[in-house]
Amino acid sequence: MQYPLWLLRLALGAWLVPAGLNHFYPLFPQPLGNQPESTALITALIDTGLFSVVKAIELVAGLCLILGWRVPLALVLELPVSFNVWYWDVQLEGWGSIAAYYGWAVLGANVLLIGAYYRHYLPLVQARTAFTWPPNIGAALKGGLG
Repeated sequence: MQYPLWLLRLALGAWLVPAGLNHFYPLFPQPLGNQPESTALITALIDTGLFSVVKAIELVAGLCLILGWRVPLALVLELPVSFNVWYWDVQLEGWGSIAAYYGWAVLGANVLLIGAYYRHYLPLVQARTAFTWPPNIGAALKGGLG
């Protein structure tokens, strides 16, 4: 099961890097949508500057996925972007459009990979954690807080 997940991670990263890079260095025309709602959303994102943030997240997350560096963090950072890609492609552009397949693919790949890395997220949902204040800096420098 390791190789299919590895390929999925690389495929998602290979999709995100050019999508993010395209905003900063034009490689292909940026689609603005075929429906009034989808065009309005993209226009608002571009006009407010939020589109640059979205594309930077895509670029950084894609590079992390390709390089295998901080993959669980990259997947969580990419999840809101993937959801919005899905929403734009499926809900705003339409269920019957070719873009709907891309929306499902991006969100599906992101969710499947988060599921594959679920062990990395388990400490985030623990009911109780040990907390000391001030933190033991000496122990942290030696390799952990215990």
